[in-house]
Amino acid sequence: MRRGFTLLELVIVLTLLSLLLTLLFPVIVKSDLNSDSSFKIKISSLFSSAFTPGSSKEVCINFKKNSLKVGEENVKFPWKIESLVLPGRVVSSESVTRYCFDLKGLTYGVIISENGGKYPSILFTFPAGETLFYNLSQAEADTLKDKVGKGRIVEWFSYYSY
Repeated sequence: MRRGFTLLELVIVLTLLSLLLTLLFPVIVKSDLNSDSSFKIKISSLFSSAFTPGSSKEVCINFKKNSLKVGEENVKFPWKIESLVLPGRVVSSESVTRYCFDLKGLTYGVIISENGGKYPSILFTFPAGETLFYNLSQAEADTLKDKVGKGRIVEWFSYYSY
C-alpha cells in the first residue's frame, strides 16, 4: 500500500493552482479597488506623495474620462467630476475636458463630483498632502466652491464643522 503523493502529482496540482490564481487574482484585486474606501485610500496616497521638497508633480483632471492623474499615476473616479476649484479659479466640466496644474505654490483645492443629487468632494492641502472627503448637498457644494475660489477656506471649516 502506497502512502503520500509522487513528485509528478504534486507538480501537476501546483501547476493547476498557479494557473487558477493567475486567472483569479486580477479579478479579486479589481473588485477590491472599486470599493469606496479603497478609492479614498488611493486618492489620499496620491496627494500625500505628490509634493516633495524641491519638486512637485503635475496634477491633471480629465473631466471627460472622470480621472485624476498625479505624476504618472492615474485614478478613475466612480462619479462624474463636476468641477475643480483652486484659489482664484473655478474649472468646470462644461468649460474644458482636461485641466492640468502644478503644485508649486498651491496651498489647497477641491474636486467636486456629482452622484445622484449628492456631491462627493475631495479637499486637498499642500504641502501637507492632507485629503478630506465630504458627501455634500448642492448648497454645501456651492458654499465650498465659493469659499475655496475666493481663498477663504477658514470660513468653510467654521461653516462645515462636524
